[in-house]
Amino acid sequence: VSVDIKMTVTYTAEVATCTGLGCFWKLLFRWRGSIYKLLWPNLLVYTAVYFTLSVVYRVLLNEEHRLLFEKIALHCQAYGELIPISFVLGFYVSIVIKRWWDQYICMPWPDNMAMFVSTLVHGQVKTHFH
Repeated sequence: VSVDIKMTVTYTAEVATCTGLGCFWKLLFRWRGSIYKLLWPNLLVYTAVYFTLSVVYRVLLNEEHRLLFEKIALHCQAYGELIPISFVLGFYVSIVIKRWWDQYICMPWPDNMAMFVSTLVHGQVKTHFH
């Protein structure tokens, strides 16, 4: 699985010169820098599986198999609630904050950078005071 990392795309100039409600839709569905570009395959798979299960349940299954399907769905729902979403999100947020903090720590401060640059400057500094 390869992941493309790209810079943020800004549309400030287009938003500033845009008028009317059509501008919102035009910017919403732009592919470059859009979250929809990342989500549409997952949405298509989810929608296909949902409608396939719906058609199978409503058309192909008899009453006995529908009851079995409902029992399986209730079983999955009961075990799906054992791990709360807030617990999982807590781990996710802590990872995001840790990555942000690591990037913040790696940023050089101006005084440290000035010391590093001053050590690389060769020669004498002559001052002329009158």
